[in-house]
Amino acid sequence: MLETFLILPISIIAFAVLLMIIVFFHEYGHFSVARLLGVKVDVFSIGFGKPILKWVDRKGTEWRISSLPLGGYVKFFGDLNAASQGPAEAAQRPATTQFPGPREADEIAGGMSAEDRKVCFHFKPVWARAAVVAAGPLANFVLAVAIFTVLFMTLGRGMIEPVVGGVAEESPAAMAGFEAGDRIVSANGQRIEKFGDLYDAVLVSGGGEMRFEVDRGGETVSIVASPRRIEDTDRYGNKIERWQLGIAPPSQEYYSFRKYGPVEAVAAGFGELGRILALTVRYIGKIVLGKEDASQLGGPIKMAQYAGQSVMSGFDDSSYREPPGFLFKLRSSLIDFIFLSAVVSVSIGFLNLLPVPVLDGGHLMYYAYEAVAGRPLGARAQAIGFRLGIVLLASLMIFVTWNDINNLLSSIS
Repeated sequence: MLETFLILPISIIAFAVLLMIIVFFHEYGHFSVARLLGVKVDVFSIGFGKPILKWVDRKGTEWRISSLPLGGYVKFFGDLNAASQGPAEAAQRPATTQFPGPREADEIAGGMSAEDRKVCFHFKPVWARAAVVAAGPLANFVLAVAIFTVLFMTLGRGMIEPVVGGVAEESPAAMAGFEAGDRIVSANGQRIEKFGDLYDAVLVSGGGEMRFEVDRGGETVSIVASPRRIEDTDRYGNKIERWQLGIAPPSQEYYSFRKYGPVEAVAAGFGELGRILALTVRYIGKIVLGKEDASQLGGPIKMAQYAGQSVMSGFDDSSYREPPGFLFKLRSSLIDFIFLSAVVSVSIGFLNLLPVPVLDGGHLMYYAYEAVAGRPLGARAQAIGFRLGIVLLASLMIFVTWNDINNLLSSIS
């Protein structure tokens, strides 16, 4: 219990740094494409609330570092607020994320000069608005790929061949007929190239029946097995539940490690991005279908907990045969924290692309309608969608925070 409370201030600081880095890149994505397309940006803020530090650049944008580092925003010229809700002249109308129609847009435009309309986000063509909105999540993905690329080039990447090292007694793998030395070729039709691929496949299986193709001494064997749910701990010692077959990794001779060249590292970085996104989509799909436990979803508290634990991970002497020096421990911790930053960046990018009004994906959904229909969605429909989006987002935050508190109390007890 004492250790949990000692790590609390470290977790808070690490979480704030993690969030500021990821939010900066997300908002800079919006900002850079907006500037490229001639949109005037009034405010670029990291965090919410009262500004701690602010300055104005030569193009008139006010940059802020605010007191609550729990997000950030870019405010375009003409916005009511950070959600890009219409120009200020539209304040009397229901809250929307676009102009409801050409006639009302003309009325608003009447209060602006021709120069103002040229730099106003809301008067840009739909493709330009969509590009600005999509640039935020894409910036998160680019950040993740860049981090993975640098790590693969400088530190390298380990790989374990998909060979069965051992089979636990009375496990699903034992009952299905797996044997030590089996080389797993595919799982549910997907090629298994490394042991981590097998772990991922089982992780999102939902406990359903899995079909494996196995190379056993040069002969192809088909095996059917259903993972079982177990209580386990993650790499930081937190209690989790996951699906398990009961297959142990192979001996050291099947391990390899190498550094990548620039081109290979970039390709591997995109591959890692695709892997995380695919796992995320499949996991959420299992939750929607009731085949996965939603209590495993985490929110800000869990993110802060993981951030703090990653920063301290290199200083856990139990993970070493012989405790190394301080600089080695510090380096290990920083690498773990940087890798976590990449994973969280992917998650935030994905979350923002969900088609929920108030999120970037909601804006893109409205713009898609406008592109197809030739006119924006009506003001009332947009307002209803916007309010439903707030309710959905608030409900999700309450749910994941409740999960975080329960899991935190469980780890303390």
